[in-house]
Amino acid sequence: MKIRFTVLAISAVFAAALTLGVAPLVQAQDTKTPQQQPPAQQQQPPAQQQQPPAQQAEFSQDQLESFASAVLEVQEIRSKWQAQLQGAENAEKAQELQAQAGAEMVSAVEEKGLTVETYNAIATAARDNPALADRIGKLLEKPQ
Repeated sequence: MKIRFTVLAISAVFAAALTLGVAPLVQAQDTKTPQQQPPAQQQQPPAQQQQPPAQQAEFSQDQLESFASAVLEVQEIRSKWQAQLQGAENAEKAQELQAQAGAEMVSAVEEKGLTVETYNAIATAARDNPALADRIGKLLEKPQ
């Protein structure tokens, strides 16, 4: 069960890093005011992406192996940046460091052949499905 907790903790840290680190970038890119957008876009609500519930998703063995490998990479990145984040002089510097850490985490996940969405879907499914969490835990125990 310690492995399952570790998977969930790392996934939560990764999601938090992405939320804190990438959100300012997304906000900066969306600088159009309603007056600059065509009238048709003003009247339509923003499209929301909906994913099927994670526990219904089926993941291949390759995806699970990539996920396990990515979890270990993300854990290393988190450890590397943790001391720097704690030593940040101010909130602005901490936010900058979080963005850098988040970008590294995204790269690590993508280098393993996963999208961030798939990574998060697997983490969510593992949280909700003990059998899947056990499969991932066994992959994490294998030498890389």
